[in-house]
Amino acid sequence: MSSGGKQDGAAAAGEEERKTSWPEVVGLPVEEAKKVILKDMPDADIVVLPAGSPVTKDFRPNRVRIFVDTLIIINRSWPELSAACSGGEGERKTSWPEVVGLSAEEAKKVILKDMPDADIVVLPAGSPVTLDFRSNRVRIFVDTVAGTPTIG
Repeated sequence: MSSGGKQDGAAAAGEEERKTSWPEVVGLPVEEAKKVILKDMPDADIVVLPAGSPVTKDFRPNRVRIFVDTLIIINRSWPELSAACSGGEGERKTSWPEVVGLSAEEAKKVILKDMPDADIVVLPAGSPVTLDFRSNRVRIFVDTVAGTPTIG
């Protein structure tokens, strides 16, 4: 692979070089990054994952994985249900607006200080979620590209 993130053998074979990585989208919101990638590779199958997610080792030439990290919003509990679930222990914190803009790992640390029994789930923004209420679950939705997307 050349330093420009394009396949080397394609030009030698008389084919147009195909871009294989997009370092220029690091730090962009996911939707903007998708637009850049699709402009270069219209047939891309883009997969958005939280940074650090395990991935399969199989290679797919049209798949581009985008790993996201920066927190955009935390799923808030339903106040009437969280009050009912508090068990008379006093007020229990149900949202953490102070962690918006932090990395998912930093946000987890802050949340766990306030709620050590939290079941924290990190998801890409826009992911479908179940509608059931769990008093110890905190969903963190992330949106900023954390690493260079590459094909595979």
